[in-house]
Amino acid sequence: MRYSVVIEEDKLDGGYIAYVPNLKGCYTQANTLDELRKNITEAIKISEDENQETNPIFGIWELEVNNNATVTSH
Repeated sequence: MRYSVVIEEDKLDGGYIAYVPNLKGCYTQANTLDELRKNITEAIKISEDENQETNPIFGIWELEVNNNATVTSH
């Protein structure tokens, strides 16, 4: 099965964070991207083993909110 994985840089602690938005509780962290790929693959397999239902991603918004309370979407 194919999943979308969100990867973020952890600016507080260093390293990276990854999660699968349509698998509840499926997330991990690592110091390198190679390690992150291994960790998220393992987290996905665990979620699949638990027969967790997947929720299809409805959409992804990128929003910019400025100080004048105007919201723009891309």
